[in-house]
Amino acid sequence: MGEELIQREKAIISFLQKNSRFLEYFGLFILILLGSWLRTLNLNFLRDITTGKFIPMDPDAAVFLRYAKYILENGSLMATDIMRYYPLGYSKLNEFNFLSHFIVYLYKFLHYFNSSITLEYVDVIFPAITFGAALIFFYLLIRKLFDFRVALLASAFLAFMPPFLYRTISGVGDKEALGIIFFFAAFYFYVLAIKSEKKYGYLFGILSGLATALLGSVWGGVNFIFLIIGGSFI
Repeated sequence: MGEELIQREKAIISFLQKNSRFLEYFGLFILILLGSWLRTLNLNFLRDITTGKFIPMDPDAAVFLRYAKYILENGSLMATDIMRYYPLGYSKLNEFNFLSHFIVYLYKFLHYFNSSITLEYVDVIFPAITFGAALIFFYLLIRKLFDFRVALLASAFLAFMPPFLYRTISGVGDKEALGIIFFFAAFYFYVLAIKSEKKYGYLFGILSGLATALLGSVWGGVNFIFLIIGGSFI
């Protein structure tokens, strides 16, 4: 009996060693699946009872929805938002441009496959979508710095951490929900650039810079990139 248990133990260890990469990504997939599901549990509470349409749960998200509607109807963002800072209006809309267009293009992409999808639905659901992409880059970053076990554990903590959960839950379609993808991507490609051979280091450095530029076009949190990467070189 003891010999049989030893053989079974060896067989299990052998299976885990041979399929470690599959199990690793399967674990990440489960985390993304559970995290995304958790972030959509509030959808039934995000409907306007008078129209039946989805509505944001965050004031800033409501602004992005209004801008996305304007882009969808007119092709581009207005030069001056006359509904803000009356009577002069608000003209510094560059910080709202990228995310508003992202919502519109995501709507067009999803609407192509399902004509029942509305812009309002995409506006409230996209944080749950971008969460998955952000968690992938976070996982890859931590795995590159440590190993897959630490990466899975850290990803599990991040996926269900209350502050992060709130900023990526359905209905809170603010800058952080999209910017967090580029935030983790910038650090991931930066680490790759440091650890890779010189010829690949340039490529990863460019990708890190591109992710930083995209983050800067979405969210003021790009300053954290400058501080952390700059500080690491110093």
